[in-house]
Amino acid sequence: MVNVDKITKYCLGNFSNLKNQMISQDHASDFEIDFEITYILFLASHIDGDLTYRENQFSESVGDCLGWSEFYASLLTSRVLKQPSYQIEHLKIAHKHKKFGYTLFHLAYCMVLIDGDLNVDERAFIGNLRDSLFGDSKEICEEIELNINDVFEGKMNRVPTEFDLNDFSGITNSVDDETVSLKECMEELDSLVGLDHVKDEIKKLISYLNIQKKRRELDLSCTNLSLHMVFTGNPGTGKTTVARLIAKIYNALGFLDKGHLVETDRSGLVGQYVGHTEIKTSEVINKALDGILFIDEAYSLHKDSESDFGEEAIDTLVKRLEDHRDRLVVIAAGYEGEMHEFIDSNPGMRSRFNTYINFSNYSSKELFEIFELMSKENDYLLDKSAASKLLQVFESKVENAGTGFGNGRFARNLFEQILRNQALRLSEVNNLAKEDLITIKAQDIQSAVLD
Repeated sequence: MVNVDKITKYCLGNFSNLKNQMISQDHASDFEIDFEITYILFLASHIDGDLTYRENQFSESVGDCLGWSEFYASLLTSRVLKQPSYQIEHLKIAHKHKKFGYTLFHLAYCMVLIDGDLNVDERAFIGNLRDSLFGDSKEICEEIELNINDVFEGKMNRVPTEFDLNDFSGITNSVDDETVSLKECMEELDSLVGLDHVKDEIKKLISYLNIQKKRRELDLSCTNLSLHMVFTGNPGTGKTTVARLIAKIYNALGFLDKGHLVETDRSGLVGQYVGHTEIKTSEVINKALDGILFIDEAYSLHKDSESDFGEEAIDTLVKRLEDHRDRLVVIAAGYEGEMHEFIDSNPGMRSRFNTYINFSNYSSKELFEIFELMSKENDYLLDKSAASKLLQVFESKVENAGTGFGNGRFARNLFEQILRNQALRLSEVNNLAKEDLITIKAQDIQSAVLD
């Protein structure tokens, strides 16, 4: 089984540095670069028909790795769909910048391989892409193809130095092959910004599970604690990140054999006609066996309508929880009030979900810290006036935050907008120095707030 997130990191590595080079040296816009990434993913995923679950998962993973918001990703996709024709020749930046071309080739080849072996149409597409982008240098791409195949098959975890266009270190082919210790999981948990209450609750749970594990080893009686959980709170408060960590923790403790996370929502579970929902829900559950199924906005499955198929998804889920009590863990997430109503609406759910963890909104200082981490990871620095202005923005936003406040997503979206404003400001500066490229100023933030 391919670990999609690892393959994404393999393709992109430290792509942000390459992107900054193209913006500063080639005067390429941030949006145009992201458009070509979206465009090649679209072509590669639709060459043999409609987008599959695995292909969609890879596309979303790329967007997450690059820090795209849902709105920004939809803008990129909308632009792709408006193209009068779909031709490789539309990749203008990739044809001009060979290193970017290599990145797109990695993404395209991994996309066509993500569902298994290449078919005839996919091989023809890859051949055409190779010829169009690289011509006489296409032998390098043939070597890259061999390396990617080895990564998918778990035969290697690093690309040879001569093809090391990105940072590919530490790649493995599957979560199954990773040996993540409990200590590493706890270090990762402690490194998250804020979430003090969440961290305390998880540490209590881990202590309890550790004791139960030791009691079992000594043939002592053990209580039957449900591993299923309900995460409540506004968007962007780290629920998915923590769910992914808990999957690793359960695996490290020996409660889950794989410890992977499968994310879904109402659209991934509910079908369009009688009988379709049970099939869709079962398919998603099968992918989550021996790991965690994370259902975002789970309350949307329950509606006061007899004609709604959401109840069928709930019934299927409850049955499978019983059938696979040792192989399936579910974390249901959403707003606090709605989630309590959702769990209470079904006796089967109520008896299995008794661990609730609430994710509070981030404070202004925590949002500022999140922004600083994103800046550091992408080689940006806030000057003194920008830092002061940014903190004021977060303080105002937190003070007036209502239900649905984006929290970390707000910080990420603001970060994206500020970088675009910085790029616009720098487009009028001649002889750009390194300090110019990495410095965010108060006016960049002010423009973003006004937008």
